[in-house]
Amino acid sequence: MAINKFRLIHEAALSGSVNMAKDHAILYGVSHNELLPTLRIARWTGSTVTIGNLEDVNSTVNIDYCKKNNIPIIRRDTGGGTVLHNTEFSYSFTIPLDSYLIPGSVDESFRKLMAPLINTLEMYIDGVEYRPVNDIVIKKRKISGNAQVRKYGVLHQHGTVIIDINDEIFASAIYYDEYKLKSRGFSSLRESLTSLKDELGRDIDEKFIKEFETALINSFAKEFDIDFVSSDITDSEKNVMDELLKKFDSDEWNLQ
Repeated sequence: MAINKFRLIHEAALSGSVNMAKDHAILYGVSHNELLPTLRIARWTGSTVTIGNLEDVNSTVNIDYCKKNNIPIIRRDTGGGTVLHNTEFSYSFTIPLDSYLIPGSVDESFRKLMAPLINTLEMYIDGVEYRPVNDIVIKKRKISGNAQVRKYGVLHQHGTVIIDINDEIFASAIYYDEYKLKSRGFSSLRESLTSLKDELGRDIDEKFIKEFETALINSFAKEFDIDFVSSDITDSEKNVMDELLKKFDSDEWNLQ
């Protein structure tokens, strides 16, 4: 019998700013209101670029292209690099830092929290590997990126699994580190990425998406011996989310 109770929030696609604000409201809720640790599974409506909290947006994002094509640019509170969210799964995992479930070191906590993603991908695809510190790759091509923040006594990690890639948007919306890509044997950003569609060689329909999401939830349950309680955010978290939306919808924050 599972011994660790978690809240499960499993929902439909949301906008980039709502996804970001909701994740951070959960971080606040778990910290201040003694709520259950929380796994959240969601998707994104349309394309969104997110950047790490310390990144220079002008050097990583084609701002003019994004504005012309109504692609939001959102600055995360977590670190990591620039990410184009297009067609993908998204998860977040929020838990008190003093939980015995989480290794103390950042590297080991990434590895532990990414294990359910790797295990789920391995159900469908061969050659899935962890690439330190926060990527999952297949034949060296990235299919999942992850980031975490530790604040208010809580660890909050979020990440993605790429379902499909829009080549035109990926080529135009963000700039890439040419030296870094060449050091890994790639000549373009698109060449360095892969997706479920690429690996399975077929279109990914809604039936498969639901199957994959269920398998991912079950993998988290097995890895951490979890008994999930399905619910949504509380009223207090909703109030925090509404306030944070002002920030994540603001150019003053996102383009600073």
